[in-house]
Amino acid sequence: MVKLCFFWLFLSLYTIINAYSLSYVIYVVLMQDDIQVGYFDSNTEQFIHKGPYAPDETEVDVAQDAANVFGHMFLSMKRRLSDLRYHFNSTGNIDVQQRMAGCEMLDTGEPGLILSTDAFNAILADLIYYNMTHYSYNSGNLLSPWSEVHQTYVKWHYQTIYLPICIKTLKKFRERLKNFAMRKVRPRVRLTGARVSCLAFGFYPRHINLTLLRDGQPIVEQDMTGGQLLPNGDGTYQLRKSLEVNIEELSERHNYTCTTSHLSLDNKLDVSWIPESGIDRVGLYVKSGPLGMVAIIILLSILVCVRRRNAAGSQTSSQLSNANDAQVAEQMSLSSHSET
Repeated sequence: MVKLCFFWLFLSLYTIINAYSLSYVIYVVLMQDDIQVGYFDSNTEQFIHKGPYAPDETEVDVAQDAANVFGHMFLSMKRRLSDLRYHFNSTGNIDVQQRMAGCEMLDTGEPGLILSTDAFNAILADLIYYNMTHYSYNSGNLLSPWSEVHQTYVKWHYQTIYLPICIKTLKKFRERLKNFAMRKVRPRVRLTGARVSCLAFGFYPRHINLTLLRDGQPIVEQDMTGGQLLPNGDGTYQLRKSLEVNIEELSERHNYTCTTSHLSLDNKLDVSWIPESGIDRVGLYVKSGPLGMVAIIILLSILVCVRRRNAAGSQTSSQLSNANDAQVAEQMSLSSHSET
């Protein structure tokens, strides 16, 4: 029997910037899974809650833990950035040192692992991996590796300070965001052609399987575009995969199906599309432009002829009417003279 385990992830994303020999500035973004829960910057030196169900004021224990962890991270990143600037002889430029650190926790509440990785000006550097039973360190290629003594110190620091604080904070935010993080929102799926696009949108959580089939057979990813998971403004996600369908394929009238699997769905969600009239419809659409112009010209010519004929008829009728009126007046004049 396979047991399904959920891993709760708590990440802190650090960015320290040194520009033109000015003072160092650090920005920290904290996330539980894919939900931002807070941020910190060295200008205000305050931890601010963000995201759903965020309290108005920061708890004392959270503020104290944030000050301890962020303060130590700030010093270590500042020292490392200084070493890297010296190593690359970087003077008078804007340099950015980034760090991603976080921990995982099983659904039982037991700690999973804690990790940390650094990057200097978008160049990946060292990587620390620790899971209570195994510790590994990859120094990268930017600086010399740590000594054994320093690695022992770092391992002790992660084991006794970082991991307990991270797990405690993760439990606090997990309880606060339990309903939001565990919600299941059904994806809405749409299929359109002749560029066949399979779009799933408005779903949560972000993990989803989206496959485009042609006559029941999966289409290889290399033939499609898209496939990048994108966030929506309301906390849900969207994913689109597209396939260019040429005229020959349209004439063959394949059955295109968008099939979706998601935690919010009991069964797969399938949406299908078949070209209605194949190549005849495409040909009619292409030719409809010139034919339409010819038809418009003919209609305009007929309309002009009709108007001219009506105008000529009206003028003739007016002339006849005037002649009749003159003839009647002349007869009346002759009649009056004869009576006299």
